[in-house]
Amino acid sequence: MKYTNYQLYVPADVLHDLLDGKTVSEIPDSKPVVLEVSWGPEKESGYQDGHIPGAIHVNSDDFDDENRAYVLESDDVLVKLALSQGITSASTVIVTGDPIFSCRYATILRYLGVTNVFVLSGGVNAWTNAGYQLVTDEPTVTPATDFGCETPANPDVIDTVSETQKMLQESSYTLVDNRTKEEYEGKTSGYSYFDMAGRIEGAVYGYAGINTSGSMLYYRNIDGTMRNADEILSMWKTCGIDTANHLAFMCGGGYRAAEVYWDSLVMGLTDTSLFADGWCGWAQDGLPSVKG
Repeated sequence: MKYTNYQLYVPADVLHDLLDGKTVSEIPDSKPVVLEVSWGPEKESGYQDGHIPGAIHVNSDDFDDENRAYVLESDDVLVKLALSQGITSASTVIVTGDPIFSCRYATILRYLGVTNVFVLSGGVNAWTNAGYQLVTDEPTVTPATDFGCETPANPDVIDTVSETQKMLQESSYTLVDNRTKEEYEGKTSGYSYFDMAGRIEGAVYGYAGINTSGSMLYYRNIDGTMRNADEILSMWKTCGIDTANHLAFMCGGGYRAAEVYWDSLVMGLTDTSLFADGWCGWAQDGLPSVKG
């Protein structure tokens, strides 16, 4: 099956071709900025043990606010982070790492105004499974000084808590909760550092994974690539999710939901967004919630 925006997920062999200097028609720049997103500094994250050649390390802590249960940082912080990696609105970027990390940062860059952002399909495992080698040398990064547009250039990509409150009143809007069933029912918060459990009233259960807040079992094939779109749409149908509505995806803090949001773009859905702060942002603001 060929998806409308299939190119947003880049196969490992295509990235390998680009790094070999070959031209790929779907990628507008033969020398893209390659990022590897994971939690922690370079040593603790495992980046120094091996990464895709030329990949710049991105610590997820740098775009999360650790003082607010790791919800998204301010726009100013996000822009400064992108500039520090040499990224501007005109850059072509391929993000690698576990899909929940790479899709989250890819969504942030799209929100800020980077037009050409792609995600490595299947993450770094796809690279090594294809027989390609990881390296330990670190690339030289030249920071940028001008992002090239007013930010965020695409504010509708990411919804705030207040925007979500308003849109929940609209019949053409569906808030899709991509957490475990136990999180959705309020049996657990899903996080060791966050003890408030529950859900936003009106949010529709939309699956994610099982057992842990990092699982995306229902959205991935066994090799970590995106599940067949027909299966995802069928799953949504059983949940009562109408793709004719605006779909806003949420989870605890935006990682799992970012992967679902990216899948929606690949499938060609144009009326979707990410409620990045998710349950953690909503609960910290003391807004009403339900359990059960």
